[in-house]
This record gives sequence, structure tokens and C-alpha cells, in this order.
Amino acid sequence: MTELTADMHHMLTQYDELLNTVSEGLGYLEKNITEEAPPEAQRVFEDMLLALEQISVSHEQMMVIFEEDPKLRTMVEDFHDVVKLLQGWFSLGSNQEKQQLITEKVLPAYEAWRTRMQAYVKPHIAH
Repeated sequence: MTELTADMHHMLTQYDELLNTVSEGLGYLEKNITEEAPPEAQRVFEDMLLALEQISVSHEQMMVIFEEDPKLRTMVEDFHDVVKLLQGWFSLGSNQEKQQLITEKVLPAYEAWRTRMQAYVKPHIAH
């Protein structure tokens, strides 16, 4: 197992928490993107975009830490596929279509990916 410095451990712990935060944000959007969506829904969506960007930056650092591990590389590529699904949001007109995108595509893909990524990260931050 890769020996982590305190900074690396902290970064991975924060990363793990960020994965959960995005999951919560997607769940919020799934429930609240209705025709009469509250104004907070747009802010949550924008915050999620920032969180996804931070996850992507973390992936660059993780690829260095874990020396280009092929398993990690595959999960990073899978993350990009989830982001591509979410990009469909911008081409949809109605909140109903956006809710359907989140419910049927983005949330299931993200949750499957998050489960695999957390299983990869948890052993490194468990102590």
C-alpha cells in the first residue's frame, strides 16, 4: 500500500467527504427540481459543478500519489462519463426533463462510481 504523508491523507479524507457531498446535492436536486423549484436548487446545482471540478483536480493529485494505478485510471475515466451525463442538463428546457436526467441517469451512475471510488480510497484513510 502506498505510504501517505499527512497532507496526502488530509487531501484524500477531504476528497472522500466531497464525494458524499455531491451525492447529497444530487439527491437534493432529484427531490427539488420541479416546475416550481426553489431558488436554492440553482445554487445547489452550481455548487455541485464546483465540487465536481474539485474532484477532477483531486484526481490529478491521486494519479501521482498512486503512481498511475490502472484501476484508479479507469475510475477517473468513469467519473468523466458521469460528468458527460450531467452536461445534458444544459440542453434540457424543463425542470421535469432535468429531474428525469438526474433520477434516471446521473444519480445511478454517480452512486455506482462513488461506491467503487470510496472502496478504493477508504483503506488509505481508515487509520
